[in-house]
Amino acid sequence: MLRAHFLYVFAILFALLSTSSVTSVARADTDETIAVTAKLVEIPSKFPPDDLYDYAYVMRYEVIGGPLDKSSILVAHYKPRQARSKIKDKMKDFVGGKLRSFTVGDVHKMKLAPDLKKIWKGPLVDEFAATDRKSVRYWCLEVDPA
Repeated sequence: MLRAHFLYVFAILFALLSTSSVTSVARADTDETIAVTAKLVEIPSKFPPDDLYDYAYVMRYEVIGGPLDKSSILVAHYKPRQARSKIKDKMKDFVGGKLRSFTVGDVHKMKLAPDLKKIWKGPLVDEFAATDRKSVRYWCLEVDPA
């Protein structure tokens, strides 16, 4: 009888803990992504060739819609020479969208993650680092033409 009672209490506690952890993960995921519309204003140099190594490249945007409206942001894109839909390697779960190429002046709808280092630990081509080390580098999870 005591053992049955213990198992019942354990099952309830396990169910409660499982539910709360799933809820907190879902809530954290929602809190950690930012949807913006932004104009690409600066690509500081030519993109490196994709066949040398995997890399992310930082570009400057001016936000024209969303929670960061009217601010200048720095966004890292994985292998920008490739269309987003063509990325099928280890980063396919962290890169998406319909954008085929990056051109200064184009407007993009993006879903961003504010902590680039949680997603990308590889080489980062960031020519803004010499003059701006403090600004957040966002990771682009998804990008579409606006």
